[in-house]
Amino acid sequence: MTDQDLWARFCGKAMKLLMVSVGSGNYAVAADAVVQIFDPALEPGFVPDGGSGEIMRAGARHRVAALPSVPGRHPGSGSRLFLVLDEKTGRFVLPVDSAEAIQEVPGTAIAPLPSFIFAGERRPFRGIFFDGREPRLLLDVGALA
Repeated sequence: MTDQDLWARFCGKAMKLLMVSVGSGNYAVAADAVVQIFDPALEPGFVPDGGSGEIMRAGARHRVAALPSVPGRHPGSGSRLFLVLDEKTGRFVLPVDSAEAIQEVPGTAIAPLPSFIFAGERRPFRGIFFDGREPRLLLDVGALA
């Protein structure tokens, strides 16, 4: 199956996406990948460990993913919310500034990014779409894991 075949299959369905922001960036993540959203200020036993890229939550270590397009921010530094995401490789957390709403977005509204943008084996973004107010990058949860 070619990349175009995969994209055509992906575009054939509507997706429920959670709209999030990090800094001045606007993103979306598949809502079914989000297990939990928590506020670190309200979490007993929450300890960010920026040096290791992990956090301590309820006595357990959790791996933190960071978006490559947010320079100068360490995982979890200054974030108001954490998304607990579930991927085949396990659960991890993604720090975000806000989680705004869940929208159903038709796959045909999501344009694939050219291969030279964020080139690499594991590209953190699947595509881009307009949410009715502004453009958003669709995060690839598998590539963030």
